[in-house]
Amino acid sequence: MPTYNSGWKSNRNQPKRKSSRNKKRMWALQGSLVLALSVVLWRVYDVQKVYGKQLKGDEAKAVDANTTLLAQRGSILDAQGNSLAFDVSASYVDIETTDLKKYLPDAASILAPILGSSVDDVTKLLSTDAAWVRLPQPVLASTKSKLQAAFAKHAWAPNDKATNWSGEITFTPTEERKYPFKDFAANTLGYVQGGTGEAGVEYEYNQELAGQNGSLSYQRDSEGFPLPGSVHVTKQAKPGDSVQLTLDENIQGFVENVMDQIVQKYRPENAAIIVTNPNTGAILAMSSRPTYDPNEYWKTPDALSQNWAVTSTFEPGSTFKPFVLAAALATGSVSLYQTYESGQTTIDGTTIHDWNLSGWGTLTYQQALEESSNVGFAKIAEALGWNNMNKYLNLFGFTQPTGVDLPNEGRSLLFSASNQGPVQLATSGFGQGIAVTPLQQMAAMGVIANGGKLMKPYVASKIISPDGKTIKQFEPTVVRQNFIPQSVLDEVKQTMVLDVSDPKHGIDAAAKIAGYEVAGKTGTAQVADPKTGQYYSDRFITSFIGFAPANDPKVEVYVTVDYPKTPEALTWGSSIAAPYARTIIKDCLQYYHVPPTGDVQSASEVTPSGAGKVSYVETPSIVGLSEQSAQAKLKSLGLTAMFAGESGTVTKQWPAAGVQVAKGSKMYGLLSTNTGNKVTVPNLIGLSLRDATNLLAALSLNIKPTGSGFVSSQSIPAGSQIATGTIVPVTLKS
Repeated sequence: MPTYNSGWKSNRNQPKRKSSRNKKRMWALQGSLVLALSVVLWRVYDVQKVYGKQLKGDEAKAVDANTTLLAQRGSILDAQGNSLAFDVSASYVDIETTDLKKYLPDAASILAPILGSSVDDVTKLLSTDAAWVRLPQPVLASTKSKLQAAFAKHAWAPNDKATNWSGEITFTPTEERKYPFKDFAANTLGYVQGGTGEAGVEYEYNQELAGQNGSLSYQRDSEGFPLPGSVHVTKQAKPGDSVQLTLDENIQGFVENVMDQIVQKYRPENAAIIVTNPNTGAILAMSSRPTYDPNEYWKTPDALSQNWAVTSTFEPGSTFKPFVLAAALATGSVSLYQTYESGQTTIDGTTIHDWNLSGWGTLTYQQALEESSNVGFAKIAEALGWNNMNKYLNLFGFTQPTGVDLPNEGRSLLFSASNQGPVQLATSGFGQGIAVTPLQQMAAMGVIANGGKLMKPYVASKIISPDGKTIKQFEPTVVRQNFIPQSVLDEVKQTMVLDVSDPKHGIDAAAKIAGYEVAGKTGTAQVADPKTGQYYSDRFITSFIGFAPANDPKVEVYVTVDYPKTPEALTWGSSIAAPYARTIIKDCLQYYHVPPTGDVQSASEVTPSGAGKVSYVETPSIVGLSEQSAQAKLKSLGLTAMFAGESGTVTKQWPAAGVQVAKGSKMYGLLSTNTGNKVTVPNLIGLSLRDATNLLAALSLNIKPTGSGFVSSQSIPAGSQIATGTIVPVTLKS
């Protein structure tokens, strides 16, 4: 202490006695000053050492920041105004973890039930090295209150309140999207991520639904987390408009119930069901599989970009035949009652077979649709020609997307001008070699149902402001009309009715509803391997498309099931898709209170007195019976038997047991002679891969195909006796 030392030296010549007294006084003063200075120095050390970190944190906390305040998103409503999606107020939650880690086991066990999570997940979340963590999802008001109470009470250590407890929790306001019925119409509705629609209606109408965001101001710490009590709204958000859909919640319920049954029974790769009003194009229901819960969309990432009803493109198979028939009749290329020989035909060196290998003898072109004869439609397409085929592909809407107000609509794949040969024309006639979308088929079938208008499918009916006023009304859109004579439409419609109801030739009796005229057509299409271009030997897409009542349609229904897990001999549109379509149509007719008009009669049974009413029976199981026993059993039920293969017991049947069909309908059985382990190789030349596969499978033989198209040669000659289980190599050519 230099000042006091200097003063002491200046008095060194004072008398000794006085000097001694002063010296003692100075020593006392010096001790007091040293003690005071020590206290000051210790306090400085204490502030820097003990409180320095906190002061530094406080300094970092004084940073102003701004962020977006999400607007309340508009609701998505069904046709009756019921909410299918809506926003609720929620909060992002940030938790300071430094001191909370001292009580981690107890804290995790208390917070887990509040958050609806597991103790392990909460423990993992709070164990991070970061000083703050944000909960992965916003919480609703009820959860927020429970969290506030838990932190206020220091619930994990209530008897330890005297400790330095500095744990904090902050809440930042946001909006949470809720879908009350979970996966109900999920692929159509879509989902929301970060306030933006990412699929379905949420994406298509995001601008209308989103509203205008506001802003928040707050103070943040060095890690960017809001400090408690600092969050303030600086600009209020403007709520979005609501979108009301054409979807009917009740019809959607019918569809979802049926779809669940299909998935449970057949475990398909994909599936889709669409119900529309064919007079307007309004989509009444739409369901696809795979699907997801939009409340937890992140759990099923593979399903998020799919809506098989909208995005898929595939070979339609026989559901395409009504459009080809309509085009041929409209151009006068054929007449409905013109005849041809069924079974097989050769076009430009390629033999085309009917699914019933022996055919049905002489048929009319009306019966060709009823029997789903590929040979008949190859001949119809041949008579139609490419010029007319291309013209009506365009008129029916197959050359461009429908323009439905849903994202990622698929596009058709048709033969290019350079690849439009006679064989391609023939296969196009029965829906093979081309690919179209479910919605294109629905729009085209609407032309037949409604009397000649191609309607644009649509799913939104109106936009509604937050105060309940209708801002925009969507009206039905006619794309084109009057390109098919009404007389032709009536003929095609009646032929489709016979396909469902005629016991002599109609093969789609599984769609029959007593008292109502159902117009329908099934399809069973092969699937091409995108890598090789060859058809899979064991994968098919089964479908049904139709409408009812035929003369005044209220609903049009399309059901398609991709790769159902069922024996190949039972993989048909008639046995898989048609029964489920029948259920939906029946439910819709009852829902709309459409009264029955009487029993449908086949053309050959119609009389002025109204005689010849159709009755129905349930198909029996004939597997394991001899040909004679099976035939007798079917005859006793009023069913007609048709068998393929040699004599012996029935190994497979179609339709499956338990299907309601009209009396007089045909059932098919595949026979295999029981001669030890030896069977006779059949003649496969000219068969499609599917027919060859099924025929060999009935004989317990396997196929090894090379190429695509139809069988042109087989390595083991027809008539050879070989062991069951043998592989039969075949070569196919288009």
